[in-house]
Amino acid sequence: MTEEKAPAKPPRKKASPSEPKKRQPKPPPHRMGFVTIMGRPNVGKSTLLNALLGQKLAITSPKPQTTRQQLLGVLTHEGYQIVFWDTPGYMRRTRDALDRRMLSHVQEAMLAADLALLVVEPKPPGDIEKALLKVLTQEKTPTILVMNKVDTIDKLSLLPLMEKYLALNPDMEIVPISAIQSDGTELLTKLMVERLPQREAEYDEDEVTDRSERYLASELVREQLFRTFGQEIPYDTAVEVEEFQEADGVSRLKDYIQVVVYVNKASQRRILIGKGGGAMKDVSTAARLQMEEVFGREIFLEVWVQVWNEWRNDPIFLEDVGY
Repeated sequence: MTEEKAPAKPPRKKASPSEPKKRQPKPPPHRMGFVTIMGRPNVGKSTLLNALLGQKLAITSPKPQTTRQQLLGVLTHEGYQIVFWDTPGYMRRTRDALDRRMLSHVQEAMLAADLALLVVEPKPPGDIEKALLKVLTQEKTPTILVMNKVDTIDKLSLLPLMEKYLALNPDMEIVPISAIQSDGTELLTKLMVERLPQREAEYDEDEVTDRSERYLASELVREQLFRTFGQEIPYDTAVEVEEFQEADGVSRLKDYIQVVVYVNKASQRRILIGKGGGAMKDVSTAARLQMEEVFGREIFLEVWVQVWNEWRNDPIFLEDVGY
């Protein structure tokens, strides 16, 4: 009898070392900071703010010193939040109480910023640019020089201009842009984010500004005054919203907004009203259409004109209208 052999056991497999788990890359740190937009009057600061936000927030006009108050705008994305301060045009000399208040807004924003955007035209640096760069350098404020309106000049002339600015501050970045065409704003945003501190967001992602619709309504009326009338009159006008009633769908089907425009002299009041009220009607219509676009609903707007002598030097009046 032949002896049956037990089936051979299969060879034992060597235990293979466990493969290390692949680590998921950490997301980049969230960045958040306050960025002051500054420069001389009429270089396109407010146009730049609107371009960076991708919507109209700040009023604009071809006239200098359209901006009178510091305006906050918030740009929020998944990895960063930039809080902009749009400031009035920087002046070396002030004429009255309003000018002094406007200058103080610039100085406060400059000292509190994590980063400064110094907006200039494609021209050699003047006294104002030199003065601002001197302060920013002394305060050790990180600075990006934004050379705006480069669509208006020959590109070959940019490099010599940039070299003149770098001689004043070799450490700053220079970004040529055209704010009105939103050209160069993506690169500018990227550079800003890289220079901001690691910090959590301070505003909700749907917040664009801390200003009320009441304030924005007064600014949109003032914008049309600057765009409609001659050199002197817009600077002698102040705008205050006296009533702002939102539609309730029953007694009011539209928002009701009543605005008062103040001027220095009776002669200015006559010019603003125009023959048969036509001039102010044009301003009201243009402002109402802008409000409806910005607020996203229908508006009933009334605008009145009153005289307040020397309001630019009246501290109580300036406080009352928000300056």
